[in-house]
Amino acid sequence: MPADRNMNIYDTAAAWAGRLMAETPLDAAEQAELDAWLARDAHHRQALNTCLELEGMLDAAHGSDWAEGLIAAAEAELANQPQTAGAGRTPARPAWAVPALIAMAAMVALAIALPVWSMFASAPEDTSGPVLAQADETYVTARGERREVVLADASTVTLNTGSRLTTAFSAGERRVLLEEGEALFDVAHNPSRPFVVEAGGHEVRAVGTAFNVYTRADGQTLVTVVEGLVQTRPDRGPASAELLRSGDQVALVAGEPAPAPSRVDVIAATAWQQGLLIFADRALGEVISEFRRYNDIEIAFADPELGHLRMSGSFDLEDSEAFLAALEATESVHLERSDGSVLIRQAEDRND
Repeated sequence: MPADRNMNIYDTAAAWAGRLMAETPLDAAEQAELDAWLARDAHHRQALNTCLELEGMLDAAHGSDWAEGLIAAAEAELANQPQTAGAGRTPARPAWAVPALIAMAAMVALAIALPVWSMFASAPEDTSGPVLAQADETYVTARGERREVVLADASTVTLNTGSRLTTAFSAGERRVLLEEGEALFDVAHNPSRPFVVEAGGHEVRAVGTAFNVYTRADGQTLVTVVEGLVQTRPDRGPASAELLRSGDQVALVAGEPAPAPSRVDVIAATAWQQGLLIFADRALGEVISEFRRYNDIEIAFADPELGHLRMSGSFDLEDSEAFLAALEATESVHLERSDGSVLIRQAEDRND
């Protein structure tokens, strides 16, 4: 990529980052414009992610005497630049200023990161999960229960079955620990207080958005962006964040960097809010695991290979009998029932 084009991309990315961190959230037209810009080139996503990280680091450094002079110089440079046309109300900067400002922010970031990560490195290993500085509230749902909660900052959280969530809000940050289960977050826009969810060994940071986090039994944590943008990063040790936009889903594993996101049907991924489970060409074993989350039902396979059969459909998550009837209607399997349990066999084995 030519250097001048790269700087133009960072100009646009910086303008969007400033707009996203502003007090007023994007309107529908701005969100569509941003989505279109991100979709045009993978480098756009990378540039915006870098600028959002630097914005966050500079915000975190405000209030520190040693950093104020450095930040003031950067902000003075930005304030002296003309307005951009595309992303609107955010000061732009010429291409020549981008490397200097990035280097300036990186110096601040390094000064912030070193003591923080040194503290983590010197602390004894905590095998029980992230430690919250202040546990404000804890919310729990039982099997089959769904619950909507309005948090102290006016953000809304909808908890799915078998979930446990703890909040720790401070003046500078809104931190939430999703210990288990699944939750949909509709985050109240407040750039001065980042909204961070800890789940499955990763942090998910909202940039004025709605997103779903699901800590699965197999150790993966699925993050699905319903609206806006989020960033993910491992919660131990310094690592660059990954940027996700509306319709992206990523499967996170503790201790590993985030893989490339996939595009998913957001309606299907969050259908549990309406009491539905929607599957499109999913392995039968995964489908049954999902039904077990909501229903006290014992289902086993006579042959483990049957778990690889593919299945599609939309089901009432509380009606396991309708699901089992639909499964048997495929004529690929036969169900044997005994004392409240179900054994799934291949259809041709029904007379064995």
